[in-house]
Amino acid sequence: MPTVNTLDRLDSAQQTSVRAMADRLEARDGAPPLNDQALSRLGSAEPGLVHLISVDNSQVTGYAQLDRSEVTAAGTPEAIDALLVAAEARATSTRLLLWSHGQRSAVAHIAEERGYERVRTLWQLRRSLSDLPDVDPPPGVRIRPFVPGQDEESWLAVNAAAFATHPEQGRWTRRDLAAREAEPWFDPTGFLLAERDSKVIGFHWTKLHPDGLGEVYVLGVDPAAQGMHLGPSLLAAGLRYLAGRGAPEVLLYVEGDNQKALALYEHFGFHRYDRDRQYSLTLTRT
Repeated sequence: MPTVNTLDRLDSAQQTSVRAMADRLEARDGAPPLNDQALSRLGSAEPGLVHLISVDNSQVTGYAQLDRSEVTAAGTPEAIDALLVAAEARATSTRLLLWSHGQRSAVAHIAEERGYERVRTLWQLRRSLSDLPDVDPPPGVRIRPFVPGQDEESWLAVNAAAFATHPEQGRWTRRDLAAREAEPWFDPTGFLLAERDSKVIGFHWTKLHPDGLGEVYVLGVDPAAQGMHLGPSLLAAGLRYLAGRGAPEVLLYVEGDNQKALALYEHFGFHRYDRDRQYSLTLTRT
């Protein structure tokens, strides 16, 4: 059985080991086992954040990140099981939420064996970046790149409004944004803002993966600007940007119950490619 170590933060060598393990799992399963939020916090020591590493014969075989009552885990099946045992013991509420990334992830099987219930689905959609639509922005709206050091607070305000009911995206802070700006993949020229009367009212943040795959990282519109058909023009602008960078294909993630967004993306030629699932476990405290 692997040994699970509990840490306040990971040192640089541990971070390298976890990222290398995640890369191997992604190559095998076709989906990243840890999301950007988890990867950006590998070296963080924050209140309520716990890092769990599974070690077997001096080798890192698994990693889990517990944020109070939410956990993400990756590794061998034996490591995932041991990590979930440790996470369940340290969770600070009676309900623990767990993400499984990709349909081939071992996390889903282990979670269901441990009695977790499926509560949420996140679809990954994809489309080719050939034959792109050309949708002009609404009158009076201009689309421009994000300017680091200038646009952070404006973007955070629109993001919070656009995702007010979203359990993760709507809670982003300046710290979360700064962590993404520090990532090697961050490119402000692909972070597109829509402005009207010098006020940010929407955005399309794109991402280019190391293998050349593009991503609609986040797309949002201020509720006050709903009805202007701003979303399609922002989506089209971001797709054109990614195509111009040489990306042959683009992916995005969308909530399984967000029929409006699914309809928009499928209208733009996206198809369902893979899915993530969130699981819930009710914990019994003695």
